[in-house]
Amino acid sequence: MNPAPRIFGYQVNPTLLLAVICLTGWMACVLWPKILTSLGLAAYGMTYLDSYAILAAVDVVRAGGDPYVVNPLDPLGRWHVYSNWWLALRWLGVGRADNFLVGSSWIAAFALSCWLAVKPKNLREVGWMAALLLSPPVLLAFLRANNDLVIFVLIALVGVAATGAGWLRQLLGIGALVLATGLKYYPALAAPAFLWTRPLRRMPVLVALAAATAGFTLLEVAPQMVRAKFRIDSGVHTMGAPLLGRDLGWSDQTSQVLSVVVLAAGALALVGGRFTTGLARRGEPREQMLAALGAILLLACFMAGVNYAYRWIFIFWMALWVWRQAAPGAGTSREIRTAQVACALLMFAVWSDGALCVFFNRIVPLLPTQFADIDGPWRLLTQPLHWALMMLFAGWLLDGALANVREWWEARKAT
Repeated sequence: MNPAPRIFGYQVNPTLLLAVICLTGWMACVLWPKILTSLGLAAYGMTYLDSYAILAAVDVVRAGGDPYVVNPLDPLGRWHVYSNWWLALRWLGVGRADNFLVGSSWIAAFALSCWLAVKPKNLREVGWMAALLLSPPVLLAFLRANNDLVIFVLIALVGVAATGAGWLRQLLGIGALVLATGLKYYPALAAPAFLWTRPLRRMPVLVALAAATAGFTLLEVAPQMVRAKFRIDSGVHTMGAPLLGRDLGWSDQTSQVLSVVVLAAGALALVGGRFTTGLARRGEPREQMLAALGAILLLACFMAGVNYAYRWIFIFWMALWVWRQAAPGAGTSREIRTAQVACALLMFAVWSDGALCVFFNRIVPLLPTQFADIDGPWRLLTQPLHWALMMLFAGWLLDGALANVREWWEARKAT
């Protein structure tokens, strides 16, 4: 058991310290909004813009309208792009008047799930996790109260529940996956993470059950998925494989296909070279499964298209796992060096756009037109690093999945 870290001779609880640091940083952004504008984060004139859009759709339904056609109550005129599962909020009696309460509850649930699902063990881990939770993608999710915060909480519940020993807890994890899928579609792709459940004899059943229930959920909401497809322009605080392709003159579809081929080939090479081993080692099951869940969702979002940067919130669990793999003695020298490279790429991914905006907003101010001239070359410089990070994630996932299947097969032959 790790002893509690000390500050000025006093023992401190790492989780409590992380919470204090994060709350202080988040409150600083509330008290001094220039922090957000310096980072290039815009509120579009209102608090919690994205939760407001969902509640506006709920109010349209109450009034007898169809928010999938037009949503006149949304300040940006956005139609409802999510499934009708969100519209069930009307049965709770909430609407636009409750936006601050709803958005704040989403943020609080996200914070609690970060602090409680995976706990830091020392001051270095506290600093690493704080740097992630105070990064621009997290602040953007907070600023808009985006519903990916809700998906994050549900996926955290998947990881915590599914790594329990009892059937009831594991079925609860599958239920959380189904709810996340019904709300925002892409979590269905996280079903393979049930390869990381234990005991081994139960793993194939859980994987099949998770895939089947998530698949049936997708079929149920399939007619609404078409409405969720809309173009997000390239710019700072976005992520996705097509960002690089657009600047090279490729279509988004070409970029998506190429990303699948390149990341798969890269993952095979990394696994073959024994660079990305470790995700299937005997360790803390919850930590491993949460890392797998986050990596799968990030890869899915990256290859699916351009997304706003708040999708980077799913990097949190994988980031902590990679940090621990980079520690001395965590593996072979090759594995440790690979994890150290991943740590550098990861921190660059979540902070680079914000640092760019601070530089040109506060140090060398530019006009918007001048900044637009820099935006394209910046992506050409940074996006290959994002691809490299995703390739490492794919390598760890592939190696871990194969190792889990081999372990199950060997145990099955031995019985």
